[in-house]
Amino acid sequence: MKSIYPTVFWAFFTALGLLGTLTHGAPKVNPPRQFFPVYNYQDDWLVYNENYKNYVPFSQGVNEGTRFTSLYIDLVKNRRYSLLVHSENESYLFLEGALQNRIDAGKWQELNLDSLYRLYHKDELLLTLYGNPGIADKTVIICNKKKETDAETIAPARSSFINIKPVSLSPFGTFAGIALIIILILNAWIFNLNPLSFIRLINPIEFFNNDPRDQLSKINKPYSNTVIFFVVISSMMMGFTVIYLSVNRLNLFSVSTILSEKANTLQILGDFFILSLIFFLLIYAKYVFMVLAGNMLNLDKQVDIMFIKIVQSSYLFYALIFLVIFGLYSNHINWLDASRPYVLLPFLFFYLARFVGLYVVAKPTGSLINLYLFSYLCVIEIIPLIVSMKFAL
Repeated sequence: MKSIYPTVFWAFFTALGLLGTLTHGAPKVNPPRQFFPVYNYQDDWLVYNENYKNYVPFSQGVNEGTRFTSLYIDLVKNRRYSLLVHSENESYLFLEGALQNRIDAGKWQELNLDSLYRLYHKDELLLTLYGNPGIADKTVIICNKKKETDAETIAPARSSFINIKPVSLSPFGTFAGIALIIILILNAWIFNLNPLSFIRLINPIEFFNNDPRDQLSKINKPYSNTVIFFVVISSMMMGFTVIYLSVNRLNLFSVSTILSEKANTLQILGDFFILSLIFFLLIYAKYVFMVLAGNMLNLDKQVDIMFIKIVQSSYLFYALIFLVIFGLYSNHINWLDASRPYVLLPFLFFYLARFVGLYVVAKPTGSLINLYLFSYLCVIEIIPLIVSMKFAL
C-alpha cells in the first residue's frame, strides 16, 4: 500500500500541470508573420456594469456569459502601430458604439491607429467585440508591421466598414413629437366642436369662395371658438418653424435672444409656448389694425371676411411647412445647409400670392372702392411683409 501513494501523487501532479498548460495555452494566438507583437490586450478586457454605469474589468466566472467585451485603445501612445483583431468565432466589431464590420471566424483584421486617430480625433478609442460569450476566443494585439508582404489572412477593416451609427436622440426630436401630438389634439378638439366649420376652413377651395350669400364670416366671427383655435394652431406651427430654424443656426428676427441656450426638451417646450403666445397676440393685433384701417376706408364690412381668409390661408400654409419639416427631420435629411440662402423664398411667395388672392376674392364694386381696397391690402399685407423681410435676418 505504501508504494501506491507516490504513484498517485505524481499522477495527480502531472495531470494538474498538463491542465494548467492547456488552460493558459488555449487563448494564445500568434499574429501573422509580417507583424511584430508590441502589446497584447488579453488582460485588459472590460464589460459594462449597469450598477456603476461604467466599464469595469472583465472577471472570470462572473462575466463569462456576456457577449459584449470592450477595450480602451490609447491612440496617441500607439500611433504608427497597427491594431490586429482576431476571433475564433464570427464576431462584430464596434468603435465608439458604432458598428463597423464583421470579423470572420479565424481571420485577422488590421486597423491602422494613425487613421483612427485622424478619423475620431480622440486620445482613447472604445473598441467593442460582440460574439461568443467570454473572451477566450478573442484576441486584440498592438503590432508593428515589419514590411509590406502578401497578407493572405488579413482582411483590411477600413475598406469594408459598414459604419452604421446609432441614431442620436436630440431634445428637438423629442420636442417635435410632443408638438405634433399637441397640434393633433387641438385639431381633433376643433373638429368635435364644429365639424362643418372645420371642414370648410381646411378646404383650400373655400378661400376663393366670394359668394356674399355663403361667406364663412357669417357663421365664424374672428372671436368665435373655432377661429380662435385655428389662430392658436397656426401660432404653434409658426413657433415650431422658428424654433427649427433657430436650432439649425438660422436666427430669424433675433429670436435667439428669448430662446434658452443649450436647451433640453422642457426648455424648448417653454420657448415654443412663449413664441406661440407672441404670434397669437400679433395675429389679433393685426385684426385690431385691420378694423381701424377698415373703418377709415369705409371697408368695415370686408374686415371679418379678410381676417377669416387670412387665418385660413395661414393655417394651410404653416401646416404644410410643419409637415415638411417634421418629415425631413424624422428621416434625417439635411436640406437646410444647401438651401439656407433661399429659405425665406417660400414665405415671400406665399404672402405675395395671398395679397393677390385677397384682392381678387374681395370683389370690388367700383373704382373708388377698388382704390380703397388696394390701399387697405397694402397696409395690412404688403407693408408688414416688407418690414418683416428687412428685419428677418
